[in-house]
Amino acid sequence: MGLFDRTLRTRREELGLGQAELADRVGVTQQTISRWENGEVVPPPKRLAKVAQALGLDLDRVLAYGGYLPDATDWPSWHVLNLCYEQMSNLSEEELLMLVERALQEIRKRIVSDQRGKPSSVSR
Repeated sequence: MGLFDRTLRTRREELGLGQAELADRVGVTQQTISRWENGEVVPPPKRLAKVAQALGLDLDRVLAYGGYLPDATDWPSWHVLNLCYEQMSNLSEEELLMLVERALQEIRKRIVSDQRGKPSSVSR
């Protein structure tokens, strides 16, 4: 279970909302909420904005939990890695978990890509 699905379920339950009620507020079906909470799918950013509003959560945090991080493509990878090392002790357990989960997603994506015979997008 990832940070987004855990946060979604926990906050919905804290507010005493059923999946169907949250679905109505967000403009999706109850089945969609169930798929989000089970970690099957992460909604696109526009939908996450509605989720954040419906649950009274910070949008930037919800976007980050969903894996939508600010674009840093113009930073060299060594710089990003150095920043991670330097800031590791300043991160909360939740933020560390988010970082590890994102790294695992990338590793899984590369394994699948390699198994399909496609070159992985490893930049060094």
